[in-house]
Amino acid sequence: MPLDYFFLGEIRNDATHSCLDTMARKSGEELGLSYCHGLGGNQVFAYTKRQQIMSDDNCLDASSPDGPVKLVRCHGMGGNQAWVYNKLEKTVRHVNTARCLAMTDDPNTPKLQHCDAKANQQWIMETKFKWQA
Repeated sequence: MPLDYFFLGEIRNDATHSCLDTMARKSGEELGLSYCHGLGGNQVFAYTKRQQIMSDDNCLDASSPDGPVKLVRCHGMGGNQAWVYNKLEKTVRHVNTARCLAMTDDPNTPKLQHCDAKANQQWIMETKFKWQA
């Protein structure tokens, strides 16, 4: 985990109260969503000062506006792995595509959508952990 983060904890959808979850998937596989259990583990993400959302050594990555959001080994160069969290609007915007992370018809997989600030695009990041080196 990085030491230069804004936030460390679960990322919860405001509308459904589901959390982003790695589901123990590996690099190259899709990001998941599940019931927020509050136990950390696969639901702990860090939002770093490099605009990465990471879990262990994998970062959220989206290579196209319509493509899936995947877990990909962090490279630290922005691009497909750069995200901006707006605390007031509660949106997680993908820098390259200018789209927002959203809950969609598939309750297990978050996708990118045109940003419209609806509840399915609102995410709550609350620090619940303190990383100690």
